[in-house]
Amino acid sequence: QVISAMPKSSYKPIISVIICTSGRQQLALNAINSILNEDFTDFEIILVNNNPDDFDHAQFGGSVKYMHEPIQGLSRARNRGAKAASGEFLLYIDDDAIACENLLSSIHSAFLNHPDMAIIGGQIFLKIPEFAEEIVLEGKEALWSAYTVSYKHLKEVREQYEFPYGACFAIRHSVLDKIGGFPHSYGRCGNNYAGGEETAVCFAAKKLGFKIGIEPSAAVLHCVSADRFTHEHIRKTTRASILTTYRLSCDGYSDCGWTPRYVDERLSIIRKELEKASGLSAFYKQCEYDAFSELKEIINL
Repeated sequence: QVISAMPKSSYKPIISVIICTSGRQQLALNAINSILNEDFTDFEIILVNNNPDDFDHAQFGGSVKYMHEPIQGLSRARNRGAKAASGEFLLYIDDDAIACENLLSSIHSAFLNHPDMAIIGGQIFLKIPEFAEEIVLEGKEALWSAYTVSYKHLKEVREQYEFPYGACFAIRHSVLDKIGGFPHSYGRCGNNYAGGEETAVCFAAKKLGFKIGIEPSAAVLHCVSADRFTHEHIRKTTRASILTTYRLSCDGYSDCGWTPRYVDERLSIIRKELEKASGLSAFYKQCEYDAFSELKEIINL
């Protein structure tokens, strides 16, 4: 069933910027300041701390709504922020993201100019530490949540690989309410690298007939911490991406078509690619092979 109109809302016609953190005060402060420096006035900032440790939120002043979500899990923190938000539009950015110029006005204009869009994402430019350049394989920047596009105007996206990420993810408040929020069984939690909560929300919105778009003029700079530029991060994130894609299918969000036969075909292709690969490229391929091998075991259980 296609829904031709957005659910009616009693929310204020403003953007609620929601930043979820896990005790990283300085990073969160940098993200907040980047929003406060925007040339846009119709917004509020909500900071959700998902860490049990003390948090000196007084430094953020009265311009920020601060709250604590005691149960670990990014989806829980995001839902906590949405519950406290009064805005018609919810914009999620990561605590290690810096808003690029005109982020808020670009998101706001995109929603107003495209009333059929329920979810709008933006570009995420990855800031790579100089020492880490050798470990980031060209074309694999998404393992650190990079998202860039070549087109210049808002584009509707329909496939999972096109869906926006949480570092720059905006949704109409009424639509998130209708979906029921971010599913608590998805999303990063502690050292668990599995995400997928934004993808689950995109699929849920799409099934209700809502549209999803990418607005290239909306962007953030993602300042990922240096300790995530490691072989271990590549291994864990590759694994999480593949297993989460399969899980989204099992849970009824997507129809990825990853049958046992498909997995065997993928393993065969990667084996052949590994024979020709070398150096860093071979390592990335091996991570992919290991993840699909684990998925095959899961499917055969």
